[in-house]
Amino acid sequence: MGEAAQTGIWVPAATMSEGGRGPGLSRRFKKGPGVEEFGWRVGGEQSGQALAKVVSDYLLLSEKEAIDLIRFGSVYVGVQMACDPALRLCGGEEIRAAFPSCGIQRFYEIDPSRVIFRDRFLLAYDKEAKIASQQVPFDAYNNVFAALLRFLSGGEGAAPYAGLHHRLDMDTSGLLLFALDRKANEPLARAFRERKVKKQYLAWVEGLPQKDSWTCEADIGKIGGKYKAVEEGKGKQARTLFNVLTRKDGRSLVIAVPSTGRTHQIRIHLALAGHPIAGDRAYGAKPDHRLFLHAWRLTLKHPFSGKVLNLQAPVPPGWPDVVATDSL
Repeated sequence: MGEAAQTGIWVPAATMSEGGRGPGLSRRFKKGPGVEEFGWRVGGEQSGQALAKVVSDYLLLSEKEAIDLIRFGSVYVGVQMACDPALRLCGGEEIRAAFPSCGIQRFYEIDPSRVIFRDRFLLAYDKEAKIASQQVPFDAYNNVFAALLRFLSGGEGAAPYAGLHHRLDMDTSGLLLFALDRKANEPLARAFRERKVKKQYLAWVEGLPQKDSWTCEADIGKIGGKYKAVEEGKGKQARTLFNVLTRKDGRSLVIAVPSTGRTHQIRIHLALAGHPIAGDRAYGAKPDHRLFLHAWRLTLKHPFSGKVLNLQAPVPPGWPDVVATDSL
């Protein structure tokens, strides 16, 4: 039980809350602000029962409520999200479930006006800030990937295909690139791996950089659960080229061109330069209504036609005007 003990304390199920819960051992712990997670092991007497029945009995829900919770992505069996209410359990499995802080709300769908490019092989989409690229723990519905599958199916229950090739943090807006045909996956993956896809981001940063352009090559590693710049050789190599477009009212608009794809790379490299991205409290910036990082441009060769695609997402409202540039 050593690994489980790192995320919660096992207690008798009857002590979990007023009225008690089902048999076996249970965990209860905070997952984040307003999110409470429950965990328990399926008893042997429940072998052969459907997941919805087990969740309903343990969490004191109606079967309909349990089914909705499962289909929303709020229940895990072991380490895997389980979205099938009819899944038969053997007994002994560890179940984790969480009630979303705002309830089970299905609010996100694809906005067709944000589709930047589409043919039979590829689709590029302009993601909004504060929307996940893919499913997040306990919510498999409100993300671009799941919404795109619903959009492509046309509500007819078909099973379309989409492969995500350009991921963004939830708080970052801008271009996401999907393969719509499995045959496009290998050439797209190779292009990203061999750094043949040029990515340009816009960052509205705090302060006024002294240089008009510079390159940061600080390694990035994970320390204490947070990604940081680390000494050379103690993390993964990372390289970002920066070019200042505008300086105004104590902030600057910067183009960032990463040649590697480390987690939080642009955010870390700008903070290291003394110019954190506006709204990036995790890396020293003052609070703002959003993180001012936008995946602006992607340039790549089409995996089948060979034509050069210059994809560009509109600059979000409220940002400084951007003068078109091909300087980087």
